[in-house]
Amino acid sequence: MPAWSVVLEPSTMNDSVEIYAELLSAIVRLNSFSSIVYLDPEYGKERCHLENGLSVIGKGIPLLWWRSIDELKLSSFINGQLLVVACLPGVYRLDLLNTISSTLRYMRQTKLLIELITNEDVPLVKRVLQFCLQNQMLNAALISGSFVHTHTLYIYDAYPSFLLKRQQFTQDPFNLYADKMLDLHGYRIRTMPDLSEPNTILYRDKLGNARLLGYVWNMLEEFARKHNASLQLIDVVREDKFLSHIQVLDLARDNLLDIAASVQPLTLRHLDRYHEYAYPAYMASWCTMLPKEPLLGLREIYTWMLPAVTLCFLAVLWALHELLLDRYHRHRRLLGIGWKLLAIMLACNVHGRLVTLFVAPPAKPPIHSFDALSKSHVRIFGMRSEHNLYDFDLRTRYAQAFYLSDKVAELLWLRNSLNTSYAYTVTHTKWQLYAEQQAYSSRPLFYYSKNFCFYQYVPFALVIPENSPHRATLHHFLLQLSQSGLYMHWVARSFYYMVQAGKLQIRDLGQARHVRSLVTEDLHNVLQGYVVGVLISLTLFACELIISRARYWLDI
Repeated sequence: MPAWSVVLEPSTMNDSVEIYAELLSAIVRLNSFSSIVYLDPEYGKERCHLENGLSVIGKGIPLLWWRSIDELKLSSFINGQLLVVACLPGVYRLDLLNTISSTLRYMRQTKLLIELITNEDVPLVKRVLQFCLQNQMLNAALISGSFVHTHTLYIYDAYPSFLLKRQQFTQDPFNLYADKMLDLHGYRIRTMPDLSEPNTILYRDKLGNARLLGYVWNMLEEFARKHNASLQLIDVVREDKFLSHIQVLDLARDNLLDIAASVQPLTLRHLDRYHEYAYPAYMASWCTMLPKEPLLGLREIYTWMLPAVTLCFLAVLWALHELLLDRYHRHRRLLGIGWKLLAIMLACNVHGRLVTLFVAPPAKPPIHSFDALSKSHVRIFGMRSEHNLYDFDLRTRYAQAFYLSDKVAELLWLRNSLNTSYAYTVTHTKWQLYAEQQAYSSRPLFYYSKNFCFYQYVPFALVIPENSPHRATLHHFLLQLSQSGLYMHWVARSFYYMVQAGKLQIRDLGQARHVRSLVTEDLHNVLQGYVVGVLISLTLFACELIISRARYWLDI
């Protein structure tokens, strides 16, 4: 007989299976199941009563029979509401329980009903349900072979600790699979921050106690508060102990924590471990914050006030005037008025530019491409591990545009202090911290450039174990945070969290502009231009004299 088969027609019900059919009908009636799977790892040795009950209620719901000790990868072809019914012998078989656990991998929210082929054996029931708790199968219920007489079901409370419970089956509607995640009854959620500021910020209060701040920490605190739980650090947090991406994933893989206080990108590294993330908390682009271009120098300001294009335009007008002067000799007065209007416009333009120098001094042209960045003195300060994630052609072609380091603390210190010696890679979420920090400066020091984005719309998510029972409730909670605006509010307050932790200060980071009286040195460029103009005039005057004398002597 094949390992699986689909039942299309239900078998005829008899009195011996009526109670099991009623139990299954009550479970199905209160849940919207899309499929039912029957697991019988030891097919042929002993037969469970639930098998006949499934044949009775199988009409209208796809029913899959799996009669093999090998695991069935349900997650690869079923993603809807699922009821799994398992038939196990009357002894503790760890291998069969592991088969059920592997079958429900990535599907721990699945409802599980186990029948033990034995009479009432409470110690065995307790061991089986404790195994379910250890493997995060919270929606598990169990009956024994004497259920037809006792009508007793066994379930358990998972939080704050394991508690075996009996429940009598009646004809009245009852919810066998109550959501255990809504109220954790004071359970301490194990967590660990990665200390990636401003996501999680460690500081000491006035009493010297370690405290944590940051929008990621706020998310976990509110999640715990909403579900009647608290947070527990799995290790001592130290300021010099940063957790890398792979370290956080390994903590989740080893089930050393429930929810990591760390948001990591899903699509940049370790793509094969995507099951160890919660649903995305937000989307962010990974771009570059560039130093603001310096203001124009004194010599450049003079050329900016009267650009070469304007001078060329005036020269063209003068040439046209000279060519057409004889033809329109009778309109000399109108032409004179035109020159006066042009002079007024030129004076107003220069005056407007002069006023602009006091209000908003012009800066040098911004950098718009990696080619221009490579030719400039600005270098992007980044981590060597992150640099390996960039596009290969980008890394090889513009290698000189980057300054790489292995010291995370150095990067954080330079970036948080807004050191303009370098440009820095930053996500849009973290950029809001630096944007708020510069709001107190007379002139911003950095700007967020989308011309130097390495990745667009990257999903970031909290790290959790692959079979975490918190996945569904955490997803719902994150959606509520986004809809309420709390998430954006916490992100916007990142700068003030850093100030509260003593990491940053509210101060004007821009260079003060000093206004003083003109001195002789300020007129050097004007005097040089005047001297050059006089020399050109004298040269032209000398040329005219020479030509005139030559014509006179040569009698031309």
